Amino acid sequence: MDRGPFASLSLLVSLVSPAPSRCPYCRADAQPHWVGWGAYERYAGDPEDPSRRVAVPRFRCKIVRRTFSVPPDNLLPYCSLRTALVLSLLHALYIQEIALNTLVRTRGVARSALRSLRTRFERVVSVLRLPECEGASRAAAFLEALSRKEPSSLLALFRRWKEGEPKYSVVGVYAR
Repeated sequence: MDRGPFASLSLLVSLVSPAPSRCPYCRADAQPHWVGWGAYERYAGDPEDPSRRVAVPRFRCKIVRRTFSVPPDNLLPYCSLRTALVLSLLHALYIQEIALNTLVRTRGVARSALRSLRTRFERVVSVLRLPECEGASRAAAFLEALSRKEPSSLLALFRRWKEGEPKYSVVGVYAR
């Protein structure tokens, strides 16, 4: 089965967390003023080894004294599946219109995880904004616009969403 236009995304990313380019709590043009503040572990979303974990570094803003982290590019905040898999599943559901039960059988994803992913995406898609698009998009139009982007610009967009306050993602908006 075709994995869709997001299959190449998984080739570009690694499990190494990027260094933050800005503090989510301070002005975007502020000089770097954060310090390393340990790390936490989370699941890597590895389909071959579901128990695999990665360390995500945590940083502390010296001004407001709050901590923040930026997950690796291939992981979304508060989601156990990898970014490329999430986008390919959403593309299959909304663009290719493959039935949920068929995806459960062919992709090996739990039915409850797929239902949760679909519900979370439908809840947040009206809030997400793409740089070249005005206003809110419907689910299929949003995914079509994402699929036309180059993988590197898609990663940059997702990283900007994760570095901001609140964190934006295709699976939710999360205040720190």
